[in-house]
Amino acid sequence: MPTETHELVAFHSVVKHSSFAKAAEELSLSPSGVSRIVTRLEERLGVRLVQRTTRSLSLTEAGAAFYARASQILADLLDAEAEVQKATAHPRGNLRITASLLFGQMYIGPVLDEILALYPELSIDLTLTNRFVDIIDEGIDLAIRIGALSDSRLIARRLCANKRVLIASPDYLARRGVPKHPDELAQHDIVVYTGFARPREWKLIGPDGPVSVALSGRIATNNIAVLADSAKKGLGITVGPTMSVNEELVKGELVRVLPEYEFEQSAIFAVYPSARQLSTKVRAVVDFLVAKFVDPPTWERMLTGKVSGFG
Repeated sequence: MPTETHELVAFHSVVKHSSFAKAAEELSLSPSGVSRIVTRLEERLGVRLVQRTTRSLSLTEAGAAFYARASQILADLLDAEAEVQKATAHPRGNLRITASLLFGQMYIGPVLDEILALYPELSIDLTLTNRFVDIIDEGIDLAIRIGALSDSRLIARRLCANKRVLIASPDYLARRGVPKHPDELAQHDIVVYTGFARPREWKLIGPDGPVSVALSGRIATNNIAVLADSAKKGLGITVGPTMSVNEELVKGELVRVLPEYEFEQSAIFAVYPSARQLSTKVRAVVDFLVAKFVDPPTWERMLTGKVSGFG
């Protein structure tokens, strides 16, 4: 403990027992060691607190006043420790979470009631945005991120895979034909996703390993919903994260193209600032999300046996 607190504890024990020897026994120190601590406290304060004789000790006027204040301070410390321990046992307070518009609307918002039911002393402030949020600078407790992570100030726990597949409408494929190999994509209309580092070059993983394909298209966007809507309108082949197009695939409004090929592996993470002591509220909600979004995630399990390339 800090020196000042150590001195207060020793002084309080000496007065409580009216004995250096008994205080030493309580503190697992030698009587001379306790005496030195009290003397150091007196020297630091510049006033005598205890009158010592060979048979007894007594408090000076200053010592009596200091003892009353020290007793209150130590009692307050004990109360503070109890409060902290209570807080660590039960997640409480306000938790600030941020996520993308799409994922937040589809998968975080719908589970808020479950989180609040589990932790009745917790409140949640959920911010949904597609801009990059510096969670340290903006005081965010927890972020849900999709894709590569690079900030060394943050800790990330993987939630589940973010599978991305090729999609198109049945109408488009009926008009333009179904590609049999990624090389044929160069002859098709592509709705380009600008969220990739190299938007007009798709890197796919297939049965024979990775394949790179150069693309062209009249529509380019960084919005996943616009990609899916453009594909449904027959405007071309595009990338579809299964988390956002699963219902359209089940209904047949979109179909998977080149089902034996997928985009490079990606994942969804719960991200929070690095710290020695992770707050109980963050730990509790992250544990909840890890258990909720297991592989394969719910949006892919609904595709199993219903859509080509899933189960």
